[in-house]
Amino acid sequence: MRSKTTLFCSVCGHESPPDGDWHESETTTEVGQRLTLSCPDCETTITRRPLRDRGVDAVVAGD
Repeated sequence: MRSKTTLFCSVCGHESPPDGDWHESETTTEVGQRLTLSCPDCETTITRRPLRDRGVDAVVAGD
C-alpha cells in the first residue's frame, strides 16, 4: 500500500516522498512564481504549485 505522502510519476512509475529525489525548479507564469517538481528519471512534471511557501511541504499542503 502506497503512503498518502508518496508522489509518483504516471509516465514511468517512479515513486518518492515529496522531499525525496524530485527535481525542483522555479518558473514564472502569467499567474506568478511557481514551484515545479519533475521526475528525476523521465523529466515529467509531477506538480506545479504557487511559490508562496517554497519547498515540498507547501506542495503537499496544496494537494
